Amino acid sequence: MDIKSIIPQREPIIMIDNIINHSEEVTTTSLIIRSDNIFVEDNLLQPSGLIEHIAQSSAARMGIQTSEKGIEPLLGYIASIKNLKIEILPKVGEIITTKIIITHQIGDIIVVQGESKVKDVVIVTCELKVFIEM
Repeated sequence: MDIKSIIPQREPIIMIDNIINHSEEVTTTSLIIRSDNIFVEDNLLQPSGLIEHIAQSSAARMGIQTSEKGIEPLLGYIASIKNLKIEILPKVGEIITTKIIITHQIGDIIVVQGESKVKDVVIVTCELKVFIEM
Protein backbone atom coordinates (compact mmCIF):
# COMPACT_ATOMS: atom_id res chain seq x y z
CA MET A 1 0.00 0.00 0.00
CA ASP A 2 1.30 3.45 -0.91
CA ILE A 3 1.56 5.35 2.38
CA LYS A 4 1.14 8.72 0.60
CA SER A 5 -2.33 7.63 -0.55
CA ILE A 6 -3.62 7.27 3.03
CA ILE A 7 -1.91 10.08 5.01
CA PRO A 8 -1.79 13.81 4.28
CA GLN A 9 1.88 14.23 5.29
CA ARG A 10 4.62 14.49 2.67
CA GLU A 11 8.42 14.27 2.67
CA PRO A 12 10.47 14.99 4.68
CA ILE A 13 8.03 14.32 7.52
CA ILE A 14 6.57 10.94 6.54
CA MET A 15 7.04 8.77 9.64
CA ILE A 16 5.62 5.42 8.42
CA ASP A 17 7.25 2.93 6.06
CA ASN A 18 4.68 0.12 6.05
CA ILE A 19 1.24 -0.96 7.13
CA ILE A 20 1.87 -4.38 8.67
CA ASN A 21 -1.79 -5.16 9.23
CA HIS A 22 -5.16 -3.49 9.51
CA SER A 23 -8.35 -4.88 10.99
CA GLU A 24 -11.56 -3.55 12.43
CA GLU A 25 -9.88 -3.20 15.85
CA VAL A 26 -6.15 -2.63 15.30
CA THR A 27 -3.72 -1.15 12.79
CA THR A 28 0.00 -1.95 12.98
CA THR A 29 2.66 0.14 11.23
CA SER A 30 6.44 0.19 11.05
CA LEU A 31 9.25 2.69 10.60
CA ILE A 32 12.97 2.13 10.05
CA ILE A 33 14.91 4.83 11.88
CA ARG A 34 17.22 6.48 9.34
CA SER A 35 20.03 8.92 10.06
CA ASP A 36 18.47 11.56 7.77
CA ASN A 37 15.15 11.54 9.65
CA ILE A 38 14.42 15.12 10.78
CA PHE A 39 13.59 13.87 14.28
CA VAL A 40 16.94 12.06 14.75
CA GLU A 41 19.55 13.67 16.96
CA ASP A 42 22.74 11.96 18.17
CA ASN A 43 21.63 8.76 16.35
CA LEU A 44 18.42 8.56 18.43
CA LEU A 45 14.82 9.23 17.40
CA GLN A 46 13.72 12.04 19.70
CA PRO A 47 10.43 12.06 21.70
CA SER A 48 8.79 14.40 19.17
CA GLY A 49 9.50 11.82 16.46
CA LEU A 50 7.97 9.03 18.50
CA ILE A 51 4.82 11.09 19.03
CA GLU A 52 4.66 12.04 15.34
CA HIS A 53 5.06 8.39 14.35
CA ILE A 54 2.14 7.37 16.57
CA ALA A 55 0.06 10.29 15.25
CA GLN A 56 0.79 9.31 11.64
CA SER A 57 0.01 5.69 12.43
CA SER A 58 -3.38 6.94 13.64
CA ALA A 59 -3.75 8.98 10.45
CA ALA A 60 -2.93 5.87 8.42
CA ARG A 61 -5.65 3.92 10.22
CA MET A 62 -8.18 6.64 9.44
CA GLY A 63 -6.82 6.95 5.89
CA ILE A 64 -7.35 3.27 5.19
CA GLN A 65 -10.92 3.58 6.41
CA THR A 66 -11.66 6.69 4.32
CA SER A 67 -9.93 5.32 1.20
CA GLU A 68 -12.22 2.29 1.37
CA LYS A 69 -15.06 4.82 0.99
CA GLY A 70 -13.30 6.68 -1.85
CA ILE A 71 -12.49 9.73 0.31
CA GLU A 72 -9.12 11.56 0.34
CA PRO A 73 -7.07 11.41 3.58
CA LEU A 74 -8.39 13.86 6.16
CA LEU A 75 -6.20 16.30 8.06
CA GLY A 76 -5.86 15.64 11.77
CA TYR A 77 -4.34 17.64 14.59
CA ILE A 78 -3.14 16.38 17.95
CA ALA A 79 -5.50 17.94 20.49
CA SER A 80 -3.88 16.34 23.55
CA ILE A 81 -1.35 13.74 24.63
CA LYS A 82 -2.10 11.77 27.75
CA ASN A 83 -0.18 9.15 29.74
CA LEU A 84 2.93 9.48 27.56
CA LYS A 85 5.51 7.00 28.77
CA ILE A 86 8.82 6.82 26.89
CA GLU A 87 11.00 3.94 28.00
CA ILE A 88 13.75 4.02 25.36
CA LEU A 89 14.66 6.24 22.41
CA PRO A 90 15.22 4.00 19.37
CA LYS A 91 18.55 4.10 17.53
CA VAL A 92 19.28 4.65 13.86
CA GLY A 93 18.82 1.33 12.07
CA GLU A 94 16.20 -0.02 14.45
CA ILE A 95 12.64 -0.77 13.32
CA ILE A 96 9.70 0.57 15.34
CA THR A 97 6.47 -1.41 15.19
CA THR A 98 3.41 0.50 16.37
CA LYS A 99 -0.05 -0.76 17.27
CA ILE A 100 -2.97 1.71 17.09
CA ILE A 101 -6.38 1.14 18.66
CA ILE A 102 -9.15 3.73 18.44
CA THR A 103 -10.79 3.64 21.87
CA HIS A 104 -13.41 6.37 21.30
CA GLN A 105 -14.76 8.54 18.54
CA ILE A 106 -17.12 11.40 19.15
CA GLY A 107 -17.85 13.42 16.03
CA ASP A 108 -14.58 14.82 14.73
CA ILE A 109 -12.52 13.82 17.80
CA ILE A 110 -10.89 10.40 18.05
CA VAL A 111 -9.07 8.95 21.05
CA VAL A 112 -6.26 6.60 20.14
CA GLN A 113 -4.15 4.24 22.24
CA GLY A 114 -0.66 3.81 20.76
CA GLU A 115 2.09 1.38 21.68
CA SER A 116 5.46 1.23 19.93
CA LYS A 117 8.04 -1.52 20.21
CA VAL A 118 11.52 -2.28 18.98
CA LYS A 119 11.66 -6.06 18.60
CA ASP A 120 9.56 -7.18 21.60
CA VAL A 121 10.47 -4.29 23.90
CA VAL A 122 7.85 -1.57 24.47
CA ILE A 123 9.56 1.79 23.96
CA VAL A 124 6.60 4.20 24.17
CA THR A 125 2.91 4.21 25.03
CA CYS A 126 0.42 7.06 25.02
CA GLU A 127 -3.11 8.14 24.41
CA LEU A 128 -3.72 10.77 21.73
CA LYS A 129 -6.81 12.84 21.27
CA VAL A 130 -6.92 13.86 17.60
CA PHE A 131 -9.17 16.46 16.00
CA ILE A 132 -10.13 15.42 12.44
CA GLU A 133 -10.85 18.22 9.98
CA MET A 134 -13.99 17.09 8.18
